[in-house]
Amino acid sequence: MPALPLRWWLKAAAQGAVSLLPAAQRLDDRLRRLRTGTYLEPEYFLSKWHHVAAHTRVATGGAVEGDLSGSRVLELGTGWFPIVPLGLALRGAEVLTIDTAYHLDPARVRLTLQMLDDLANKDRIEVGDPGRLEQLRRVLHVEDRAGMIEELGRLGVRAVVADARDLSDQPAAHGADLMVSNNTLEHIPPEVLQEIFAEFGRIASAAARMSHYVDLVDHYAGFDPNLGEFHFLTLSPTRWRLANNRLHYQNRLRIGDYRRLHEETGWQVTRERPTRRNRSDLDGLQLVPPFDGMPVEDLLVVKAHLAAERA
Repeated sequence: MPALPLRWWLKAAAQGAVSLLPAAQRLDDRLRRLRTGTYLEPEYFLSKWHHVAAHTRVATGGAVEGDLSGSRVLELGTGWFPIVPLGLALRGAEVLTIDTAYHLDPARVRLTLQMLDDLANKDRIEVGDPGRLEQLRRVLHVEDRAGMIEELGRLGVRAVVADARDLSDQPAAHGADLMVSNNTLEHIPPEVLQEIFAEFGRIASAAARMSHYVDLVDHYAGFDPNLGEFHFLTLSPTRWRLANNRLHYQNRLRIGDYRRLHEETGWQVTRERPTRRNRSDLDGLQLVPPFDGMPVEDLLVVKAHLAAERA
């Protein structure tokens, strides 16, 4: 058995140990702050704003800056910075963002709001509803967390901790016109993801659409430069179980798997925008089953935006 590259393996072992502790997610968040602080890069913000535009196109049938007034949007995975829900709310949507943990930290929310305001003032982004932008600016001056959350609700953004497999007790999700996610699906086990898509079909409006951004690379490659984006496809299930953990879970699904999950739960992928690497990036890799039997064109997809409608 070849030796495991040390750097990424040490990270996997450390995260695995933390994941076993009580309140592991809060502890991981504190460790993340110690490593990186609370900081938001304009490039990262603009990359997520691109998602806002793409989700809007899906909802409106092609209009990038379309009006989402009267629309209900359900976001799966709140994330550390609420860029996407705020962007959709500024286009008039009522957004419910759900996650298994609460992420609307006041410091991160304030950073997001400040950067949104700065970029809007510089005409680097289009915000949609001027009235809601003025509401956003008022939120910037709210000091306490409860007041900030209340103001965000008035702006059209609500966050809840919920299991997306059963949204019976989340009436605000019922009748959703658009379900979105942003690099979240790859962190959900396939069997759970199947239940979530089925639940979305149950509670959404008759004309509902879905819009998902998926990152299909080995996320440890962003930490260890010795790894390639397809490294995790060379690990046996046993070795991958040792590296995988609930704080850094990756499902290793490929683009064909996501297509199939849509189909099996009553959704039809209507548009697919993949980013692929070159065939040479697979040279020398000993892929393990089932990846060694998959179409090369599917294996080479590292990112994708999938839009879907009811089948």
